[in-house]
Amino acid sequence: MNKIIKDACILFAITLVAGIVLGAVYNITKGPIAEQNEKAKQTAYREVLSDADSFEAIDSEKYSEANLAALVSGLKDTEEDFSKDEVTDVVAGVKNGKIVGFVITVVAGDGYGGDIKFSTGISSDGKYMGTSILSISETAGLGMRAKTDPAFLAQFNGASVDKFTVVKDGTGSSSEDKIDAIGGSTVTSKAVTKGINTALAVFKELKSENVKTVGGASIE
Repeated sequence: MNKIIKDACILFAITLVAGIVLGAVYNITKGPIAEQNEKAKQTAYREVLSDADSFEAIDSEKYSEANLAALVSGLKDTEEDFSKDEVTDVVAGVKNGKIVGFVITVVAGDGYGGDIKFSTGISSDGKYMGTSILSISETAGLGMRAKTDPAFLAQFNGASVDKFTVVKDGTGSSSEDKIDAIGGSTVTSKAVTKGINTALAVFKELKSENVKTVGGASIE
């Protein structure tokens, strides 16, 4: 009986020490990890909206992190079903006290290999400015080309459209709203394109509401 109690006490002590060590490691590393994540976000923002000097949150609870899921569900009433996509971040790019565009971070849920997360920049007049893919798990040499082959995302550049459509017949260059699919990777192409369409739909909401940033910047 004494041995059982002794073993139990030893096990408890080991578990307690392990818990304390893990807690200490978490507290030590969470700050640097958060800092690195923020740096990665800022880099992505500047990559897709280079005209901005800084980036600010939107002064509206509707665009807070806690309410973004509800925002996306409201987009279902449009022509496209965005139910598998998730918007995780919406910020405004600011220059000289004016909003010059928005960066919308989307997790596209229709990827062949899983979720595809990226940030898309849209100017205040509705022009697509760029996309930075943050995470992707598509097949190397196929769907992964959405990230590794600049030609795919370059098709969107400078377009001012309500939505993009993927085509497989090579006619993408005939219209700014058409996007040629990556060879052998139509699913990935459609997932990224639909995610960008989600960002465009959110932009239309932002523009129609004439939002301001927490710092007081506005489009007008």
